[in-house]
Amino acid sequence: MAEHVPQERPGKPCCNPKASTVEERRKLFISDVLRDAHDRKKYSPIAGKVVTGQFNRVNTVHPAVEKWFKAMETKVEGQISSKELQQAFEVFQGRHFSDASCKFVVRLFDLDRNGGLDIKEFESLYYYIRQWMTAFNTYDRDKSGFLDETQLDYALRQMDINFTEEFLRFLITKNNPKARKMPLDQFIITCIQIQRFTDEFKNRDINYSGSINIKGHFFLKMLEV
Repeated sequence: MAEHVPQERPGKPCCNPKASTVEERRKLFISDVLRDAHDRKKYSPIAGKVVTGQFNRVNTVHPAVEKWFKAMETKVEGQISSKELQQAFEVFQGRHFSDASCKFVVRLFDLDRNGGLDIKEFESLYYYIRQWMTAFNTYDRDKSGFLDETQLDYALRQMDINFTEEFLRFLITKNNPKARKMPLDQFIITCIQIQRFTDEFKNRDINYSGSINIKGHFFLKMLEV
């Protein structure tokens, strides 16, 4: 089913080639991906900086977003669950998102912690996912719907994140030992987690030694999203 979606807001493209330094390119990438989040306090730990959203200035929800939301809410009026979100990705986008990925992003945007997303929370998620899809499609040069090890390595390097080949393989295979490529939903979750861990590490590495001592409860806190 073809669905009309709102046009992308004008702004700097992902990984702007005019950015003069790696750090500037990294900041532009993160800013572009997260610029539509409407709660700055919630997402600044992930982005590593405060990002001003463009959509929090608008009180009305885009008709296409509202139509998609109403098509999903089957059990609780005014709210969608992770399962309903998963079904919507299949129907409207032709993309499979795992149960774990859908639960992850619902927790991320469920600001009132009621277990589901209202229409404003969903709108933020909608534009957020579209930004990640744009980034993913940029690196998915063969349009296979997956990123192989080389493509994933290139994508992460645009965020100034460099991993060994062994660790890249681990990221790809951690959910499926037989996997050789990474799908969209795993890419989104992986990037969010890596960025969060990186920012937490930098905050604790006050001597810039490249290593930190961390207690168990702090480590568990780093795993929370």
